[in-house]
Amino acid sequence: MEFQSTINLLALVLLPFVVPKIWEACWIFLLRPWMITRRFKKQGISGPKYRFIYGNLKEIKKMKKEAKGWVLDPNSNDIFPRVFPHYHQWMSQYGETFLYWNGTKPTLFISDLELGKQILSSKLGFAVIAKTRPEVLMLFGKGLSFIEGDDWVRHRRILNPAFSMDRLKVMTKEMVDCTLRMLEEWRIQKNGEEVVMRMEINKDFHRLISDIIATTAFGSSYEEGIELFRSQSELEEYFVASLTSVFIPGTQYLPTPTNLQLWKLDKKVKDSIKRMIDARLKSSSNNYGDDLLGIMLKAATSEEPAKMMRMDEIIEECKAIYFSGQGNSAILLTWTMLLLSLHQDWQEKLREEVFNEWGKDTIPDSDTFTKLKLVITVFHFHKFFFLQFSK
Repeated sequence: MEFQSTINLLALVLLPFVVPKIWEACWIFLLRPWMITRRFKKQGISGPKYRFIYGNLKEIKKMKKEAKGWVLDPNSNDIFPRVFPHYHQWMSQYGETFLYWNGTKPTLFISDLELGKQILSSKLGFAVIAKTRPEVLMLFGKGLSFIEGDDWVRHRRILNPAFSMDRLKVMTKEMVDCTLRMLEEWRIQKNGEEVVMRMEINKDFHRLISDIIATTAFGSSYEEGIELFRSQSELEEYFVASLTSVFIPGTQYLPTPTNLQLWKLDKKVKDSIKRMIDARLKSSSNNYGDDLLGIMLKAATSEEPAKMMRMDEIIEECKAIYFSGQGNSAILLTWTMLLLSLHQDWQEKLREEVFNEWGKDTIPDSDTFTKLKLVITVFHFHKFFFLQFSK
């Protein structure tokens, strides 16, 4: 009898805490998805059906697994169904605008450029930074892409000088030097013989872009930051795997095998950046340099709050620049090389323009780059196509 009374008392004490949590769970997992789906249907926007807790993640995972087994047509560049099979299938079923679910998170897919401009317009206030998973912030860093309000304004104001036209012109020579080093490595591999080499240029381009970022932004090099790049590559694998898994808030603090590895990799990235910062701080000059890292370190010593940047903020911005800068650029270069290898008439046109403007032995600089009208046009076209494909 006494035991039963204790249970009843405990139930009464816990009831005010348990009932709200049950209601919150019902709202998140059932009522909210139903209400959102209904409201979008009234506007003529449908999509795949919401599934309890998982949303459409299981469907996405299944379609991606099936797509990996497809044999691609070597004469076709239509890889959209292979890379994004869920988008390809749902666009044919529900149109160019549809609603789908990343777990309990509603996601609106759009392909109308004008609609995208309206949504991203700061005047309308529709574009907000959604809550992100821990893997995202570990990989990309909590830099400009993930901060808002006054912090975004402060960071943007501090970083702007690093990307001024004068600074970009200085970077051009450093970019050329990095590229020439890569080309020299290719020549050494070839060993002076007229033979056909099999090369995985995507990896070489990733390394090239990483070397350029390390050199121009941080006064370092790929070799010095190799641990950082490797750790970020491993973090990227966890990030990709997380795209088709359900995230339960709070689990990021549990010492699971995955979390332990994530924490280890994140520490490696931060330690690599700290060593780079310490090396700059220990240098004899108090100026710190005029590259991106130097500008941020100057901001760390500023006494004005609007121009000051904390050391943890500098580390996060470094993570963002290192990772975000290399992926898209390397893929763009690889895609351009692929298309030029398939359309060798354009390859010859570009080569002819370069030789006409520079000759075969001239080292390019920022001023002569502007003369390459055809090269610029090709890269702009490929960049536009790549952005449309990856949006």
